[in-house]
Amino acid sequence: MNILHTIPGRNWGGMEQRTLEQVRWLLAHGHSAWYGTPPDGEPFRQATKAGVPVVPLSFDPAWRLDTMLKLRRFAKANQVDIIDTHVTRDAKAAMSCLDLCAVIRSRHVDQPLVSTWARRLQWRRGADHIITVADSIRRGLIEIGLADEKRATWVGGWAEEKFFAAADPAVAGARARIRAELDLPDDVPVLLCVAMLRPDKGQDHLIHALALLAKRGLAPICLLAGDPTIQTGAYAAGLMPLATELGVASQLRFLGYRTDIQELMQATDLVVISSLVEGQPRVAVQSFASRRPLVATSVGGVPEIIKEGITGWLVPPAERQPLADAIAHALLHPAEAAKVAANARSLAEVTMRIDVRMEQTLETYQTALAYARSRRFPRWRGAR
Repeated sequence: MNILHTIPGRNWGGMEQRTLEQVRWLLAHGHSAWYGTPPDGEPFRQATKAGVPVVPLSFDPAWRLDTMLKLRRFAKANQVDIIDTHVTRDAKAAMSCLDLCAVIRSRHVDQPLVSTWARRLQWRRGADHIITVADSIRRGLIEIGLADEKRATWVGGWAEEKFFAAADPAVAGARARIRAELDLPDDVPVLLCVAMLRPDKGQDHLIHALALLAKRGLAPICLLAGDPTIQTGAYAAGLMPLATELGVASQLRFLGYRTDIQELMQATDLVVISSLVEGQPRVAVQSFASRRPLVATSVGGVPEIIKEGITGWLVPPAERQPLADAIAHALLHPAEAAKVAANARSLAEVTMRIDVRMEQTLETYQTALAYARSRRFPRWRGAR
């Protein structure tokens, strides 16, 4: 198949990384694939660095005539079968190609949508299939009339093989090396939060939880791996002053964007997701593969993979005391935490590898193509 993935934004987060991994997998398995994104953004830079074919496309504002014409020319010239869109702006532009190929709308977040007649038209007529990263998102779209149950599929996340490999007992040295690099004492527990520094990721709530832990005599070091987005610099700049005010500044390490998350996980004792909104976070699946115990907020598709006390611990979003309590429980019961991490790894082994998820994706693409060929308006002629 020939597949064009489109990313309209300029920030580099989980959605952008997941999409790039899809393109790389497709290329490695005999398909033609491209990564379409603005030339002045971080996704373009990362895709170019990874050596995948990149198509410069600007989706600001939505409904750009020149972008729609460029998409049509590209679809025809490259005999594109599928355009897999990932945000609203690129999904709107791809509607211009409905007579040339099948169009997918992929949904990565669990933020609520208002079901207006115009939005229903765009979602139900402007796409041949919808892919969500969690079943809860899929069901939500069906309930508000944006998705047809027969044309909506959820495909969960995966961890790259390096996360599984890093957790192998035969691979030694990452823990000691990272702890030495970051000056982390061997006898101090370490937490890891991997996320962009932005309000919906809840790092401020995690800092408040650290202050509550201090009242119990627990002082873990917390690693924050991630950069702010273009829009959230003020939020990120306020995190250290907040920690100083609460008396926990010495426990924080701001690492910025890191490419060695698999090694960071091996150097830490507990992974924490403090988000207020999520789809199915990549870091949850990565912690499963890495045999790291996980505390996460019960949002979006997180409860679909974390079973309380079995594969992790769930807490309500934006509630600091339950978050502190769950972190304390995991740190004070290491044998239980190790068992929970082993259970999570077993689940990841079976269902959370990229080959499994991409086979599900290819099946969905075939379903979308069949539907595209059957619809009457706009009549699908194919790019060939």
